[in-house]
Amino acid sequence: MVKPSFDRLSSGQALPPGFPAPFLFADGISSVETLLTNIQGLLKVAVENTRVQDTQIQAEKRELKMELYREREMRESLERQLTTELQSRASIQKRLKKEKRLKRKLQEVLSFESKRRERVEDALKHCSSLSPPSCSNDIEEPEEEPELNGNQHDNPTVQESCSFLKTPLPF
Repeated sequence: MVKPSFDRLSSGQALPPGFPAPFLFADGISSVETLLTNIQGLLKVAVENTRVQDTQIQAEKRELKMELYREREMRESLERQLTTELQSRASIQKRLKKEKRLKRKLQEVLSFESKRRERVEDALKHCSSLSPPSCSNDIEEPEEEPELNGNQHDNPTVQESCSFLKTPLPF
């Protein structure tokens, strides 16, 4: 069997350096065998490239997993901090509300005591203009603090403490 002329190189034709001419174009090797050898080499290169890509993909996966883990830890830490801050805020708001309520009560007590003091001073001025011995029995200090429920006029203690405001009866 005679091989076609295109499978063989002429002795005058130059090959590029590093070209495996003796192996690929050796006598007795057909062009199909050469083609199969070239395909096999390409497949080996493709397998090696795939391995390298798989290694890179695995490394990227590890990096992404670590980044995801760090971000998850950061988020959980921030959520815990937010929960703590919200609890702190709620307790501060409760304390503030309580303090405002106490301040309002103290303001009411102060206002009541100021009014009572003014009335006592007015009664003393009124009594001093009359005769001092006759007024001494009318001015009494209450022994208890009146309740501050908003209805001081309905409270009997408050009414008793205001007995000095009643006009003295002439003797």
